Amino acid sequence: MADASDRIFVSIGVSKPGGGLDPLPGAIKAAERMAGWATAQGYDTVLIHDQAHAEVTVDLLRDAIASAIERVTDTTELKRLVVFFAGHGAAMAVGDQYWILTHWKKRPTEAIKVSSLQRMLEYYGPRQVAIIGDACQEFSAKFIDIVGSPVLDMPDEDQRPYELDQFFAVDTAKQAFMIKAVDGKEDFCLFTEVLLDALEGDATSTALEQVDGHWAVTSQSLARHLDRVVSKEAGKYGVRMIPRPKPGFYTDCIYLKMPPPDIDAVHRPPHDSHGIGVPPQMPSPRPRSVERVTLARPKPSQPGTETPDDALADSREAQRRAFRDEVESVTVRDHFETGCGLCVSGADVVSVVAAYGEVSRVDGPPNWFRVRLGEESNSLASSDCLVTLDNGHTHAVCMVQGFVAALHVLDERSASLFHRPLRAASHEGHFAIDLLARAHAGLLSPEEIVDAAAFLRHGKHRVITLGCIAAQFYDVIRDAWSLRSMASFYAQHGQPVPLDIVLYGGGRISESDGRLFADIPGVPARQPRTPEEARQGFAYEATPGFEQHPIAGRIPWMRHAWGAIATASCDASAEAWRSQALAAMAHLGPGAFTHVAADGRDALAVLAGGDAMPEREMALATC
Repeated sequence: MADASDRIFVSIGVSKPGGGLDPLPGAIKAAERMAGWATAQGYDTVLIHDQAHAEVTVDLLRDAIASAIERVTDTTELKRLVVFFAGHGAAMAVGDQYWILTHWKKRPTEAIKVSSLQRMLEYYGPRQVAIIGDACQEFSAKFIDIVGSPVLDMPDEDQRPYELDQFFAVDTAKQAFMIKAVDGKEDFCLFTEVLLDALEGDATSTALEQVDGHWAVTSQSLARHLDRVVSKEAGKYGVRMIPRPKPGFYTDCIYLKMPPPDIDAVHRPPHDSHGIGVPPQMPSPRPRSVERVTLARPKPSQPGTETPDDALADSREAQRRAFRDEVESVTVRDHFETGCGLCVSGADVVSVVAAYGEVSRVDGPPNWFRVRLGEESNSLASSDCLVTLDNGHTHAVCMVQGFVAALHVLDERSASLFHRPLRAASHEGHFAIDLLARAHAGLLSPEEIVDAAAFLRHGKHRVITLGCIAAQFYDVIRDAWSLRSMASFYAQHGQPVPLDIVLYGGGRISESDGRLFADIPGVPARQPRTPEEARQGFAYEATPGFEQHPIAGRIPWMRHAWGAIATASCDASAEAWRSQALAAMAHLGPGAFTHVAADGRDALAVLAGGDAMPEREMALATC
């Protein structure tokens, strides 16, 4: 086990964020109890909650966490950093997870954007990071304006990958539960208590494994324990909670090392915290750092009563069907003589302007546009295109040579955008629409995303937008190898790499003559993770590196990717672009894809492509 001076545990609890959210007094208890365990284990512990502080803000967290890191790194290397959060949580998509802070309703940046924090920590040099969230991942319109924050500032350091453990109470669009404790005790968070049973050594039969002759709680055994026990305990209260543990430590995997069993322990029949007999030679119970909460069965609910999870699942499925049916009903042109085209539906278009290229309207159906990017044989050609609607909103669409971009506006907050090759079979569009519908409703599982990534990387089934969605998943687990492999795939097939994939870690960004380029590192082969990947060798085989390969667009394709701008790897030539992007970020509208209201259009135009944009727009004002 590492020394006390090289490990940090940050424990955060937000019980009263306001903005119409219910108070969660159990979050205070959870943060305090996890901090108590960490202190007993020798961590340099930082405890922050809104009972000790009037408000929990990004500034407060930044100062506290940065100070703790500096305190450790002034004397030694930071071996492990654990960040625990209890409170309300939101998720706009798979991997787009936010932990809600006090002023989330007043300022959209007052939330921890988990993926951005994970990315930023690569610049602070820890060998291991564990992210533990006892929070919902609620998929709700009330959180749609949240932008979130990586919390920490960008230091003047190089990125260094680390080992990542993730233990989340629930998956995207699911709810975690606080339980009213029996006998007048305080409320508690169920996931935290199951976690603590393991970390305190009480859950011996499910959470221990042998390491070098000793019993220990490791990242892998902890994940198995959560998988086995959380759903069982939740079921006692008439709710469903399926945790999402993803162990990733492979050097020092130990969270708790147990002392050897005493003589009596060998002869008496011990039991774990859930009454299950354990075999002899297991360690005897040890004193706890924090007292145990009894997980007792409450009164049964009335038969036939729909649980909150049932209602949520029904609502999500209805959203998925409505999105799919509406978007599939729209006709999308499959050919353009310029080799690139745009089809807009669901709203009237006021103007269309391309940063690089010429736009003209197609005779016949409204809102179909040819886009000439240059030589039709140049498959690397791309350009940001700004589509302004009659309500004043402007959507950013990256046009790629050889592809049709289909933008369908559902309402002021939601849109569908997908790219598919010219003259592609209709079923490719249906596949993309179904996946986008699942993502829109919060129903797309990580396994489906991995399979979608494998599918889209097949040479004749390139639905580029899905690559951006898959990249979100790879980002949330910090799988930089898959991001770089995917970026290499586009380069190998003579296509520009979508900006989102590079932002998450698919390469290093540079700028030349207003265009962005990526240096893409090569990656070694790895083992396939799903049966679909196993059928697609290119999804896990080694991929070559590329230098100065064109990037598709200067504007992130999807809203989630904007959070990666601050942490993206850029050389000095791209820092002006980064500044422009961060300025435009303040104007982002809600929804999965990038769009802004009228007051943000100028900032988006500057980011898109330089001085010629206003002139081109004037020429197209009659569109």
